[in-house]
Amino acid sequence: MVRLVLFDLDGTLIEFNYNYSQAKKLIIGKLIEMGVEKSILSESKPASVNLEEAIAFMRNKGLNEDQLRALRRKVYETIEPLELEAAEKPILKNGIIELVEWLREKGIDMAVCTNNCRKASKIILEKTNLKIFFKYVFTRDDVDRIKPFPDLILKACNAIGTQPDNTAHVGDSPVDIMAAREAGVVPIGIVSSLWGIEKLKEAGAEYIASNTYELKIILSSLIGFF
Repeated sequence: MVRLVLFDLDGTLIEFNYNYSQAKKLIIGKLIEMGVEKSILSESKPASVNLEEAIAFMRNKGLNEDQLRALRRKVYETIEPLELEAAEKPILKNGIIELVEWLREKGIDMAVCTNNCRKASKIILEKTNLKIFFKYVFTRDDVDRIKPFPDLILKACNAIGTQPDNTAHVGDSPVDIMAAREAGVVPIGIVSSLWGIEKLKEAGAEYIASNTYELKIILSSLIGFF
């Protein structure tokens, strides 16, 4: 049974209002500026995949781990203004407050696992009053590799003390689903303005909700409360 529910942030708890395509372009431009071969980068890949392939490329060119960490920081600095701009006007998805209140009443642990920076995540949680429901918030500042890699999810499980097979991750994008599958937790997709049912299915979601009401039904069955 599921005893820990991890939530993505943009597109999952709040409506998606982050300029993801612009962020990908900025990341690719910064990586090329820093010496990464243009041919290994593509706007068709998730931004995090471009970054990790760039890291491998620069490692092969002789950069040490400290230099690679500095590269990551510089890349993320280019997109932080976009994240902070989006964070100023967050819109909760319908039914989210009722859902997290219900999970809290049932004694289910919850955490946020987001590729956002910590600063933007904090602003969003405070402005939406979600902060009171989430003792644990894990952001890209806590790991080297972000979703679709499993690091954020595994870090959350370890920190909270819950095994992956007793954990579900709810996200709106293919990278959320891929990260959840790789981590060994239950991958649940929720439709957003950016990603629909077919893309979530292709990524390997075990369950897909079109809205928060359907998500509650899915979680009820996994948790054991009907």
